[in-house]
Amino acid sequence: MMSIHRNSSISPVSAKAAVTAVELLAAFSGESAVQYEPFFCFSEQSKIDVVEIHCVGTNDTTARYSGRENAWHQVNNILRITSADGCEGISGVDTYYDGKFSDELLLELQDVVGDLLAIKSLDPVEVGAVLARTRPKLSDAARSSIDIALWDLAARRADRPLYQLLGAKRHAIEPYASLPWYDSLSEHIEAVKVAAKLGYTSFKFHVWGLIEEDLQLVERVQQTFADSDYLFMIDLEAVYDLEDALRLGRKMDEGLFDWFEAPLDDELLGQYAELRKRLAVSIIPAGYNIYSPEFIRLGIKTDAWDAGRFDATVVGGISTALELLIIANDAGLAIEIQSWGHSLAQAANLHLMLANERTRYFEAPMPRDAFEFGMKNGIPMDASARAIAPAAPGLGIEVHWEQLTRADFYRATGDTNSLIA
Repeated sequence: MMSIHRNSSISPVSAKAAVTAVELLAAFSGESAVQYEPFFCFSEQSKIDVVEIHCVGTNDTTARYSGRENAWHQVNNILRITSADGCEGISGVDTYYDGKFSDELLLELQDVVGDLLAIKSLDPVEVGAVLARTRPKLSDAARSSIDIALWDLAARRADRPLYQLLGAKRHAIEPYASLPWYDSLSEHIEAVKVAAKLGYTSFKFHVWGLIEEDLQLVERVQQTFADSDYLFMIDLEAVYDLEDALRLGRKMDEGLFDWFEAPLDDELLGQYAELRKRLAVSIIPAGYNIYSPEFIRLGIKTDAWDAGRFDATVVGGISTALELLIIANDAGLAIEIQSWGHSLAQAANLHLMLANERTRYFEAPMPRDAFEFGMKNGIPMDASARAIAPAAPGLGIEVHWEQLTRADFYRATGDTNSLIA
């Protein structure tokens, strides 16, 4: 595992002790970040003046992620804050609904607009602390929306991509094609071939969640791609028991499979540790429902995972993600940051990956074009088929605002009749 070398001239500041974004950046990088203070400063000229919320859903991203689940309707919730001097900050957080699209997060964020206009700070850590006191029941999705938009605003003021503000460790990362669940074995195999034509050489399956069907998929993959240099992963959505997880894991150990994600409920740390002892494939949790600092420390203590996992748009934003990365990096634990979602959500997580040495892959949801709806650009790939951050300041994703209104589902603040049939 890589080691982090902190600048010995800087007094380490723990993530928990950090009360400003600059202090959090210093704790994360081990280096002074005082040069970034001006970009978080509040004034009457830089205060938030306008807040917009858009929620957008398209049928093209409605998908199943397990043979044991219904299709999920995915909504891209876009928060746009504009300061008095005309600078913008934008975030995109995806939410999932069983059966139909929903504007639930838009309504929650709309209820907090008055708070954002009144808080005399643009520092995401300070704003988060205020909302934790005044809005203790605010969802993690709403906190993520606000926090990421403020980090985007600061990076735009600094006129640099967000990952550079966070302390760039690299400029590119290997992606894998993350595939939804399909009805048949042949569709899974064909989806790999389609993604491979785009340059991907690593692929993740969402599978049946039934041991016999999943064993057949692993065997078919090992037969079909035996002579390739491809690598594969499986995400089980935490539906197995230990016995079936061991059966599938042993089959995966026969070749071509790199990691086994969410084989069990995340709470079963002892069973995760048992899988690690008995299997060669890397063991990784789901990271969607349990991601507190205390839980990550417990997972580290019990040797439950080869790598942890979370998504910045789920845990509370860039600020919380940095706190979790500090804990993981100090313990030498890799974090395979999740980035399934639309382009804005992908970008927030990609910037974190490029600022963190212990993430191996960027998760690219398929079909790629479906998740770029309403954007003028998506996540680019370089000549070596590696994911790179957009070059523009902040998250680097430019929204096509008018196109959003043509979605299958669209609502925006101040527009009560905007449901598109």
